[in-house]
Amino acid sequence: MPDGQNPYPRLIRDSAGNLYGTTFYGGTTGYGAFFKLDTAGKLTVLHSFNDAPDGAHPIGGLVLDKAGNLYGTTSDGGDLSCGFSGCGAVFKLTP
Repeated sequence: MPDGQNPYPRLIRDSAGNLYGTTFYGGTTGYGAFFKLDTAGKLTVLHSFNDAPDGAHPIGGLVLDKAGNLYGTTSDGGDLSCGFSGCGAVFKLTP
């Protein structure tokens, strides 16, 4: 897993057999990462969360649409007007 940091919660598989997931911590900023594990076993970090504006600490799993886009949520970051930890965010990633 990216930086060995708490993969959470489950992986999701696309039609080509690649696995996608998130980590609660890790990435380049420590706020979590979005990663891909391809069918050859190559692990790639596709996005590191930055707290604001894109969120921090992804949680709740991923959803894959028919076009191959992945959606998820973060528990912190995003709009910081909610207080120290932020409001959280809904994100869309296109691998």
